[in-house]
Amino acid sequence: MSLLIVTLGFTLAISSKWAYSYFGLSSFEQIVYHIKVPLEGTNTQFIFGWMKKCLLPGFIFGLIFSWTNKNIAILMLLLCCIYGLCQIHFFSYVFNQFKKTDFYDRHYVESEVISPDKKMNFIHIYLESMETTYAKKEDGGNADEDLLPYLTQLTKDSVSFSQNEKIGGARVLTGTGWTTGGIVASTSGLPLIFSLKHKFCKEKVPFMPNVNTLGDILEKDGYHRVFMIGSDATFGGRRSYFDQHGHYDIQDTVSLKEEGILDKDYHEFWGFEDDKLFEFAKEKILDLSQSSKPFDFEMLTVDTHHPYGYQSKSCKNVFKESLSNSIFHTDENLKDFMEWLKKQDFYKDTVIVIQGDHTSMAAEYIHNTYSSNFDRRVWNAFIHSKVKPIKEKNRDFTTMDFYPTILAALGYKIKGDKLGLGTNLFSDKPTLTEEIDADLVDQEIKRKSDRYRRLM
Repeated sequence: MSLLIVTLGFTLAISSKWAYSYFGLSSFEQIVYHIKVPLEGTNTQFIFGWMKKCLLPGFIFGLIFSWTNKNIAILMLLLCCIYGLCQIHFFSYVFNQFKKTDFYDRHYVESEVISPDKKMNFIHIYLESMETTYAKKEDGGNADEDLLPYLTQLTKDSVSFSQNEKIGGARVLTGTGWTTGGIVASTSGLPLIFSLKHKFCKEKVPFMPNVNTLGDILEKDGYHRVFMIGSDATFGGRRSYFDQHGHYDIQDTVSLKEEGILDKDYHEFWGFEDDKLFEFAKEKILDLSQSSKPFDFEMLTVDTHHPYGYQSKSCKNVFKESLSNSIFHTDENLKDFMEWLKKQDFYKDTVIVIQGDHTSMAAEYIHNTYSSNFDRRVWNAFIHSKVKPIKEKNRDFTTMDFYPTILAALGYKIKGDKLGLGTNLFSDKPTLTEEIDADLVDQEIKRKSDRYRRLM
């Protein structure tokens, strides 16, 4: 009995430490969210890592302390649990559930949005975990190697908002630091912070029912809407979000197999690799371009996903770190895709936004490869924007500011230049993190808010 109890205790303690290292968890809110939402399509690679680095050491500690009596074993279990809960920031989460805030009442904006006369096509490219850290040091990043030669030059040639004079980007706040959180932030102006009482994000269960999003606005304006990813969209509530906010045609591993585009038994990494994703995207965009209606094509890459990325057969082994090779290959895929787009008749009538969904969760890779004090930000580039920025550089902003900024790029007019918690970066209006200290904003959005819960 003592062996089992001590093994359980040490496994829990080690797992809490490992989880933050492996997944790069940013807050307990992220854990709560993934407890509540569907996990279909999860990449199971992490299970083997957990068994090797957590379960096995936990069992070894159990053997070492198997001589203890039951009472001592239970005490060790209790101490391990307390340690683990501290590691995952559980106690600060609980504190915030009892601390009410009127932050959302004061700062959440439901503004009038005026549609443009001429509607531009829209291609929104989410590059998995793409952060400005990967740019070369002389360009504003922290890399010694040239991982992103094409994206770096494209960004320099485009509108790209930055916290300095070089390549920079958006802060990641609590509730925006994983894929679904990052997507929701940049298309609704809100973080994803669910309470433990929140209903599961499953089919037909409302997902942010009282929030007006980018998809809702573009659906109302007659856009054809597609969301394409190389995994199962059900994972993390993405299917619920894109179905309920815009009724997108969701192109994922499930639908592409049903349509016969992918073999039923095909599976690479999370579903299918980016080499295929970009080719499928070309075909779908060509099809959309044949209509007289404008289109909104959203896509999310996957090959740069933590912890080690994915290396397809065409991925070059240029760098020592496998994830660095995946980043470099993503740059090659993006170049091929953008060069193809430039040859299409609809290119000049298409606004293209390239952004990271969040900063990388590959904690070990980041820790071992880049400076620990580097200011990590989410990449962004706006191509063919209908407006020019008043101030592009030396801005402080978050991924929530992308929501009104994307609409402005498409030619929409926003009363007051604010939507959700976001600010139109093309305007001269200060963002929340320019008005208020970013740490204070982060602290306030985590606290209990009746207004926020009504929205969700």
